[in-house]
Amino acid sequence: TLMQIVRTSRTVWSFDKKSYVKDFFQAVALAERLHQSPEVRHLHAHYAHGATTVAWLAAMMTGLSFSFTGHAKDIYAESLNPAGLLRRKLAAARFVVTCTEVNQRHLQQFAHTTPVHRVYHGLNADLTHLLAQARQRTAPQDTLRLLSVGRLVPKKGFDIVVEACGILQSRDVPFEAFLVGPDGGQSSILQQRIVELGLSQSVHIVGPLSQAELHEEYARATAFCLPCRVLGNGDRDGIPNVLVEAMACGVPVITTGISGILELVTDERTGLLIPPNNPEALVEAILRLHHDPALASRLSTEAQATVHTRFDGEQLAHQLVTLFQQVLV
Repeated sequence: TLMQIVRTSRTVWSFDKKSYVKDFFQAVALAERLHQSPEVRHLHAHYAHGATTVAWLAAMMTGLSFSFTGHAKDIYAESLNPAGLLRRKLAAARFVVTCTEVNQRHLQQFAHTTPVHRVYHGLNADLTHLLAQARQRTAPQDTLRLLSVGRLVPKKGFDIVVEACGILQSRDVPFEAFLVGPDGGQSSILQQRIVELGLSQSVHIVGPLSQAELHEEYARATAFCLPCRVLGNGDRDGIPNVLVEAMACGVPVITTGISGILELVTDERTGLLIPPNNPEALVEAILRLHHDPALASRLSTEAQATVHTRFDGEQLAHQLVTLFQQVLV
């Protein structure tokens, strides 16, 4: 911890230094609990920045092995692991897990002999249960019902959805759009733009929903739109879980071919891919689905098959179990 403070030194008492000291004391507390829990033989952390720092320090204090899962921004943004910290974590870990092949290749550049495993995020058990009991989809035939789901942050491309809705309105296309998810700092900006474009009656920011409520929204949607982008600081999605959910529910998806999304969505086969930051392209893709029900149906069927064969949550959970069992042998 002291060496990392020195490596990232910018001011006498910067935020980074405070963060590393906090991580150190959290690791001390964790190590104390581990000394009282001899049945624990291995540590695993999610996200490659703070949580993994704590797990790594606690592992050194207790003599246990550790591993971690890297997801998205935590493995690409230098600010979260400055001065080569991610490289040192990779060298110290017993193994590393990540959720896309793109991430796997990125991490293997620095991993040397540490194995990096790709384990997709599978469809969650709650939605799987709801799908088993689901009635037929009820998507409207005349009025477009567009759905976007995720934390309201720039990398998801919700602003592109709003701009596309403005174009649809200018073309007198009947539609409703629902932006579902917790505010990540962009909600007020999106709401302001909705008002500016005169979309208050047709574009709705809903906030977070339960899995059952979200399942109902998937069932009613004409199209699922998530025009993701890579931000200048490296932040990006891996494979958004909501894309997997929408596809499993039979909603035709429109998204962008960034990061690991290409491992899930094949253009013209399991969804439609558009360039990032392009509301006009999003509009054209939406109208294609609207005017070509056969295309929408074919994409939905292929997408559901892909999720079933490659993103089964139970099978992927077993892959993780196997990795932990190998460590504990």
